[in-house]
Amino acid sequence: MKVLNLKIETLKPGMTLYEDLINHNGAIILKEGTIIDASIIRKIGDHGIEKIRIKLSENKDNDSEKIVHIKSILNPSKVDDFRTRYTGKVEEITYTIKKIGNGEFVDIDQINKISKDIMAKFDTMSDVINYLNLVRPLDEYTYAHSLNVSLLSIIIARWLKLDEEYLDELATAALLHDIGKTKIPEEIIAKPGKLTNIEFEIMKTHTIQGYRMIKDMPNATKTIMQGALMHHEKIDGTGYPIGIEDKDIPLTAKIIGLADIYDAMTSDRVYRNKLCPFEVIKNLETQTYGKLDTRVLMTFLNNIARSYIGDFVELSNGEIAELVFINPTRVWQPIVKSGSELIDLSKSSLEIDCIV
Repeated sequence: MKVLNLKIETLKPGMTLYEDLINHNGAIILKEGTIIDASIIRKIGDHGIEKIRIKLSENKDNDSEKIVHIKSILNPSKVDDFRTRYTGKVEEITYTIKKIGNGEFVDIDQINKISKDIMAKFDTMSDVINYLNLVRPLDEYTYAHSLNVSLLSIIIARWLKLDEEYLDELATAALLHDIGKTKIPEEIIAKPGKLTNIEFEIMKTHTIQGYRMIKDMPNATKTIMQGALMHHEKIDGTGYPIGIEDKDIPLTAKIIGLADIYDAMTSDRVYRNKLCPFEVIKNLETQTYGKLDTRVLMTFLNNIARSYIGDFVELSNGEIAELVFINPTRVWQPIVKSGSELIDLSKSSLEIDCIV
């Protein structure tokens, strides 16, 4: 049995509902197994529901039809627990960064305490990957972004098998990597569209301003300062603010730089919706190769793709499929299973639209 997630306008009479259909108020309006007809299609539309899942038999007899049980990564209790911990940390980081931005005294040791707490509270990396994009707030993006980049940097460092003591300093550097944005005009930070050349030049100064702010903080280390200054540098020398190349860019800046890009692309922004993780993986592999550190990039891409094995994805034709194998040469085009059929996306015109 295959499962399709179809837009209302593509529904046809005779299709069978895969699961109970629940409206926006939480009420069941149609039971699993309902045979769809024209009146039901109108009813679904009246409830403002845009897509529903229908089941499609793969054989005529139905005797050996295998039931598909789609287990979503959206475990409500886990999401709520993660959201509670996450929101608390965003509030703490927001308060601290605003305090620094206002010129008030903050010792680096205070930030280190936040970093240690983050590493203790979010120790299950699979939960971070699976739930992070579910709880990101659109408002307060700059501050939530600081937490996200810190979490992702820790994950990358662990995948690289780096020393745990280094992770504490890395987490702190990541929390403060965008501190200089507190000095950038709000109309540029929150602009709902592409920045002009002049605005972008102003935005780029957040790296130098952040470096100067951290340099004046008691107990600030060179590593933490480098994270703020160099996280936009590229190994081919096309980055900013210095334009240095591979060997001169510290590992901390390389890790934070990748985490920064990934989080920005998988977050909702005022000027665009977030992208599917596999679309981001494709963009990273095809567009940033030669700009980001190869070992850091490929370690990240392979591991983050594997973290979704066993999850279900929606394909571009509406099929719901289980992700079963990562293609090491084309990470963004894994092998998926739809019903009894294995689909190698590297040999198909289908793409992954989203994780379900």
